[in-house]
Amino acid sequence: MTHTRTPISTAAAWHLSDVKERGRIDGDDEDAGIAMMADTAAAEIERHCELALLAQTITVTVDEWCNRIPLPVGPFWAAGASEHPVEVEAVAEDGSTSNVTGFYVLPGRYPILKLTETVAAHGLRITYPAGYGEEVGSIPADLQLAISDHAARLYDMRGADDAPQGLSIAAARIAARHRRVAI
Repeated sequence: MTHTRTPISTAAAWHLSDVKERGRIDGDDEDAGIAMMADTAAAEIERHCELALLAQTITVTVDEWCNRIPLPVGPFWAAGASEHPVEVEAVAEDGSTSNVTGFYVLPGRYPILKLTETVAAHGLRITYPAGYGEEVGSIPADLQLAISDHAARLYDMRGADDAPQGLSIAAARIAARHRRVAI
């Protein structure tokens, strides 16, 4: 299974004032660098938790499946499904595609695509909307704190070669509540 992310929302997943407050940063001289670190922190948390913080289109390609396909990135963005509908395509060996109509999505933090018909194909390409919404205010408050805390840590540790790697302690604890349990 492989997947790609295409942003729908162009908003930032953080407020600069929150990041600067968390990092006890005064002045505006380093705002561009702080913004880059906040973007990095948000991306790390998204990847760590298999989340879409802000609205994105996720395109998944699978070459083995059953009638129940766990989708890799959540939460399913139900409010965006009217403008960005779920699409399922059967991919033949020669690369040609055909639309699959017999399916539905069980929404939620860990969305699942359920096929209601048998699909004979080399692969499936599934496109669906994911994320909490289009603005930073739609992201749960604890994840906003995790982004700010990790960005502040990145700011504090800039240039340090021997600093511990990974998420900040607070961001890691918060992210643990949002991660899917793997078996």
